[in-house]
Amino acid sequence: MSKQAFKPLNIGRVMVFNENQKIYGLAIESKVEEGNLRKLAELADSLGIVIRYIQFSMEETRKPTVNAVAFLDFSNSKATPEEALEILTNSYNFVKSAKIIKPQGKGVIFDDYFFPLIAAGERAVIFRKSVYEALFKGVREKFGTAGEAVLYYQGFSIGTEIYNHYVKIAGSKRVEDLTEVAKAINMTLGWGVIEGVNVDVERGYAKLRIYQSFECELGRDKGKPQSQFYRGAIAGIFAHFFGRDVKVEETKCIAKGDPYCEFEIKIS
Repeated sequence: MSKQAFKPLNIGRVMVFNENQKIYGLAIESKVEEGNLRKLAELADSLGIVIRYIQFSMEETRKPTVNAVAFLDFSNSKATPEEALEILTNSYNFVKSAKIIKPQGKGVIFDDYFFPLIAAGERAVIFRKSVYEALFKGVREKFGTAGEAVLYYQGFSIGTEIYNHYVKIAGSKRVEDLTEVAKAINMTLGWGVIEGVNVDVERGYAKLRIYQSFECELGRDKGKPQSQFYRGAIAGIFAHFFGRDVKVEETKCIAKGDPYCEFEIKIS
């Protein structure tokens, strides 16, 4: 698998636009019924509104309502945002509530309605690259090898918790089930793309690849393996899985020019 195989996804809730455009947000709580999305799209089309972005929030299909945030372009619309909102709430009984989100600055709009963020059933906090880069590099530069050890053991501690969460989500401790959950969550949260997982339970050995590791990406110019935090998390997960202490070695790394990071896990 090559780097080009991956397509980035903008998680949105922030939009930059030309100052001449009239962009407004709409936060909606709606009942879940067949045809709702089509009806909303038809309303927007009839009013000359362009839907620039829309995101739905529903973790469980059994919930009767869904939340959504949309960024709408009123530049060529026949209606104002307030008029569109009135039509929406008065004409469509599946809409339980709706609120206009106004731009917070010139040419930028944020979703300032929905909070907190939830991912895989837990509150989530997003760190942009500039933030986690300052965090990781700051620890390494200030404390050197001691800082790298801190990052490793932080990762290890998190890995033990992650393992329990994987088991809960998978409803299983089978390698195949845990691997699928791990792949999905790592991609969803932006940590990296897991491939080539090979686990030998009897030997207490495992190997896996991580494409585009968020940690090692920071050290592409270093010429040596850079994973401490992620390596620690892997160690924590497999220590729990094998029920024994493990040693994790990063045998390949994108910081050395390899196409991916590869980790070997062995029982100590």
